[in-house]
Amino acid sequence: MTVFRPSRAYRPDLDIRFADGRVPAWSRPLVEAEQPNADAWLVIMPRRSGKTWLARAVEHTRAGTAAGNSAGNTAGNTAGNAPGGGAGTVRVDLRSPLSVTRAGLGCLLGAPGAPELPEDTLVLIDEPALAWPAGARGAGAVSPAVLVGGLAALRAAGAVPVLFATPAEHALLTPHLAADAPRDLLWPPELDDEECARLAARAPGWAPALVAGLRQRAPGWLRTPFLLELMLQTAETHAHLRTDLRGLARAACAEAEQRHQYIDQWFGNGLTAGHRAGLRRGRWRRAGLEVPETETAAESRTAAGAVPAALHGLADDPALERHLPEVLRIHHITDLHHGGELRATVDAKDTSGTGQLLAALAGAGSPLDSYLGHLRLLADQGRAPHLVILTGDVVDRPYDEYGEQALAWLRELTGLLAGHPDLRDGDPRVLLTGGNHDVSWDLALDERLAARHEWFARTFAAYPHPDLHLADHGQRRLYITFPEAGLRVALLGSAESGGEVASDLDRDRAAARAAQGGAQEVRGEVMGYGRHDPGIVVRRVLDRLSPEAGYLTLAALHHPLSPVPSVEIAPYSGVVNAGQAKKALAAAGAALVLHGHTHLGFTAAERLLGGGPPWTLRIAGAPALGSGETEEQNGYNEVFVAREGGAHTVALRTVRLRGGHWTPDPAVAFRPGAAEECSLGRICEDGA
Repeated sequence: MTVFRPSRAYRPDLDIRFADGRVPAWSRPLVEAEQPNADAWLVIMPRRSGKTWLARAVEHTRAGTAAGNSAGNTAGNTAGNAPGGGAGTVRVDLRSPLSVTRAGLGCLLGAPGAPELPEDTLVLIDEPALAWPAGARGAGAVSPAVLVGGLAALRAAGAVPVLFATPAEHALLTPHLAADAPRDLLWPPELDDEECARLAARAPGWAPALVAGLRQRAPGWLRTPFLLELMLQTAETHAHLRTDLRGLARAACAEAEQRHQYIDQWFGNGLTAGHRAGLRRGRWRRAGLEVPETETAAESRTAAGAVPAALHGLADDPALERHLPEVLRIHHITDLHHGGELRATVDAKDTSGTGQLLAALAGAGSPLDSYLGHLRLLADQGRAPHLVILTGDVVDRPYDEYGEQALAWLRELTGLLAGHPDLRDGDPRVLLTGGNHDVSWDLALDERLAARHEWFARTFAAYPHPDLHLADHGQRRLYITFPEAGLRVALLGSAESGGEVASDLDRDRAAARAAQGGAQEVRGEVMGYGRHDPGIVVRRVLDRLSPEAGYLTLAALHHPLSPVPSVEIAPYSGVVNAGQAKKALAAAGAALVLHGHTHLGFTAAERLLGGGPPWTLRIAGAPALGSGETEEQNGYNEVFVAREGGAHTVALRTVRLRGGHWTPDPAVAFRPGAAEECSLGRICEDGA
C-alpha cells in the first residue's frame, strides 16, 4: 500500500489545507457563508488541482465533524450549525442531474420553481458540466445562461451559492454574470510551507528532504496538493530517482499524462481555445517575437472576457511546462572566415593614433566581435540562444593560427548560451559543418580523398561535425539528436570535393611530379592551380536519411541546395546533386535546411510533386557573419522551435547588423512539411 496517492477520494485526516480545524484565510468567505457581491462565489481552479477536495473540505469544516459524507456521494446535505452561524451546507455535483433534483436544486438545471432552503444555506456546486458553443459535452450538460439563472434563484432565496469551475467554464459563464461578479472570484493560492510539510510528514525518512529540494530547484511542484502528492508518489515508487530531480520530474510528468490524463484535462478540457492560444502567444513573445492577435482570438477574448491575470501564472505548472516548454532558440551562423578579411564595424579612414582611439571608443571591431557583444545583451535579457548551428567557412584557410582564433571565439560563444529544460547536461550546444574554405586545398590531389578534411576534423574535434575525414561513409556522424526536445539535426558535408583541381593538364602534371618523388613540391604547386569547390553530398550518406516519428528534423550543410537571388557566374557554386539531396531530405521529413556559402540571407519553400506524400521543404541561407566579401549586411538566422507535446512549430527570421545594431527582419512560421506559411498569431490557435 502506497503512502501517497493523488487520485484518492477525500479523507479529512489527509487534508493538508484544512488540517486540525485550520481554516485558511482565503477560504473564510466560503466556510463562514459570507454573502457574495453578485450571484455566487466563483472558485476558479484548473482540472486536477483539487476542486472536489476543496468542496468536501469546506463541507466537512462547516459540519464540525470528521464523519462527513462517504467518498462516493455526489450530493451531500449537512445539517446543524456551521462556523459563523450558518444554517447548513448542501453539496451537489451537476454531472448527476437526478441527485441535483433530489436535493431540491432543480433551478440549477432550468427547472421551474424557487428552491426551498433555509436562509444562509451554503450551496457548494461542483462540476458544472457546461455546454460548449459547439454542442453539449455530455448528456448532463447545462447551458451557462441556465446555470447563472439558477445561481440567481438560489441567491434570491437567501442561500449562498459557491460554484467550483475551471477557467474554461468561467469563460463560458462570464457573458451571463452580473457586473459585480469579478469581485466574487477566488483563486486558491499555492501551497504554503506548512501545508507542504504536512504532506511530506507522511514519509518522514525522505519526503521532507525531497520537498526542500523541490522548493529550491523546482518550486512548480509545490503549487497544488495534486502535483506535490504526484511527485511524492513517483519518488515513493522510484526511490532511485530521489536524488535525480530532473529524472524524477520526467517520471512524474509521464505518470500525470498516462494515468491521470493531466494535459488533456488541464490544458484541453479545462481551458478555452482562447486561453490555449494566449499561453502559446505568451511563450513566443518571451522568446522575443511579436505575435499579433488574430480577429478570431480577439472575438473569443471579447466573448469570454479577458484571460484572468491569475491564469498567466498557471503557465508555470511543471507538467504543462514539459508539454509546452519555452521556445527553443537556435542561431544559424555561417561564413565566419576567421583569419580572413572581415568587415569593419567602424569605417576608420583616419589611421592616426587619434583616429584609432576614436574608432575604439565608437566600438570598432569586426562583426564577430559585435555578435558576441550581442549575445551578452541577449543573455542579460533572457533571450540568448540555446543552440548554435554553424554551416561552414569557420576559418578563411585551414591554418593552425586561424583555428586557434576560431576555437577561442567558439569557447566564448558557448559560455553565453542559455539552458533549456529540454536539453540535457551532456547535449552538444554548437554543431558544425565545414565549408570550402575549411578544406586543405593543398591535399586535393592526395590519393586519400578524405585527407583534405583531416585538419578541420582534428582542430574542431570537440564539436559535432559531418566527419568528412572518415573514408567509410557509413561511419560518419549523421544525426545529432536531442531526445527530450524531439529534435534532430542532420549534419551533411557538402565540401567533400572542395579544392578540386580544375584542369586535367594540371592533374597529369602533378601526378607525374609526385611519381618522381616530389609530393611535397606538388602540395605547394597545387595552391597555384585553378580549382573548383563543388558542393556535393555523398549518395551513401543521403541513403542513410530516414524519417523518425515524433522528431522535428533540421539539416545543415555549407553549399546551397537551390539557386539564390544573387547571380554568380561560377562553376559548381551549389550542390551538384541538389535534386537528389532534396528528394532524400523530403522523404526523411526534414522541415528546414540551413546553409551558407552565398553570404546571402535567403528563404525558400520547395515541394516535389509525384514522389510520395506531399511535403514542403524549407531552405534558408544565412548572411555571412564575419566576412567582408559580401554585398549585404552581415547577419545570422534565428530559428525558433516551439514544441507542444510531440508536435512542433518553427519560426524563422534573419537578423542583420545595420548601423551597429542587430536588427531582425519579419519572421515566417510554419508547421513541418505544411504547404503554407502562417502568421504567428494564426499558428497559436487550435488546429492551425
